[in-house]
Amino acid sequence: MSTLDQCPSSKKSGLPVEKPLEARDVSAATGKAYWRSLDDLAGTGEFKEFLHREFPAFASELLDGSRRHFLRLMGASLALAGAASVPGCRRPDHKILAYNQDPEHIVPGKPLFYATAMPLPGGSCEGLLAETYEGRPTKLEGNPVHPVNMGRSSVMAQAAILDLYDPDRDPAVFQETSKGAVSVTAWSAFEAFAKSHFPTFDASKGAKLSFLVEKATSPSRDAGRDRILRRWPEAKWHVYDASDSGATDDGARMAFGSAMKAVYNVEKARTIVSLDRDFLGTDGSLEESRGFAAARFVPGQRAVEAKMSRIYSVESTMTLTGGQADHRLRMKPTAIPAIAAAMAAAVGARG
Repeated sequence: MSTLDQCPSSKKSGLPVEKPLEARDVSAATGKAYWRSLDDLAGTGEFKEFLHREFPAFASELLDGSRRHFLRLMGASLALAGAASVPGCRRPDHKILAYNQDPEHIVPGKPLFYATAMPLPGGSCEGLLAETYEGRPTKLEGNPVHPVNMGRSSVMAQAAILDLYDPDRDPAVFQETSKGAVSVTAWSAFEAFAKSHFPTFDASKGAKLSFLVEKATSPSRDAGRDRILRRWPEAKWHVYDASDSGATDDGARMAFGSAMKAVYNVEKARTIVSLDRDFLGTDGSLEESRGFAAARFVPGQRAVEAKMSRIYSVESTMTLTGGQADHRLRMKPTAIPAIAAAMAAAVGARG
């Protein structure tokens, strides 16, 4: 370290440039010494200079010389800061069309709420209230007048607002070839392909033509499906959802004759037995979580006086339902059917 870079306060006090290194911290519990980094352990000159300097490098030069010298240095800094304002170094200006008439109900700085719904896996939806500022949605909460939500929202609804501002969203169209390769194309390329490809199925009424879509509750898509099947009666319309459970549909067909979705009135149950189903987490719905909370807490009564519901969970992995259960039994997945059969026999079920 040179005397030019020495701290001015220590220089005026006549202190030496090189200070002896302080002893490393020694733990009172283990007696071991600790160091800040590998440079500290090696005792390099660069680390000694960094450790002893009170101010950044060459900061002492600002205190030497005249007032004119100081203003000259500051003027150079301001000139460099002004260079950052040239068009190539700042955010570009966007020309937008201002309101020629203020939109209805919009007051700058005050939120405006809209009732909406978010589709869920399996074809259902969740009623929500969207908070907006000048047309930009910022928060989603449950609709208090919705019969299912009752003013609450799920974790998926809370996270859905981030999708609207996701810079990684890809608006492109993907095409998969017969060899499994995936390429990026545009809507115009798909429209050109559709005009030449789909008319070839008119003669066969859509034989060997299949459509694979996700589950959704959409009257517009249902109308499009009906138009497609009217044009090609032999075409196949397949509905698939990656998060769907085929075993649940098969069980509903065995019990009711067709695939149905079970709706549980958890708030009316006094004893709940969950067989490897996380109805408070990924396998359940907001309605079930609300019903469970209503059955566990009775307003105006103490916990010892309230007739709270009891929950028993038999599961093969850690879940939110198992964490809330009064009694949890860890069991292998292959043993769950035997548990269900034993319970059915105990309550007198036939078959």
